[in-house]
Amino acid sequence: MGYRVLLVEDEPQMADFLVRGLREEGFTVEHAADGAAGGHFLDTQSWDVVLLDRRLPDLDGVSLLPRLRGPDRHTPVL
Repeated sequence: MGYRVLLVEDEPQMADFLVRGLREEGFTVEHAADGAAGGHFLDTQSWDVVLLDRRLPDLDGVSLLPRLRGPDRHTPVL
């Protein structure tokens, strides 16, 4: 089983490109199309790495970062 990657990206073409490429390389990828969906994924599952768009239409990536930081949370974020 590959690394679990969460992609939070609102641009459909960019998201499709990244999801397809990462899956071809053996990663398990989930895609959230906005900050609210990304927040839900962050709150309910664990990830090996998060690819986070900084400029999202509803809840920007910077606002999501605190959900990834805490005493026992060390998930890398790009």
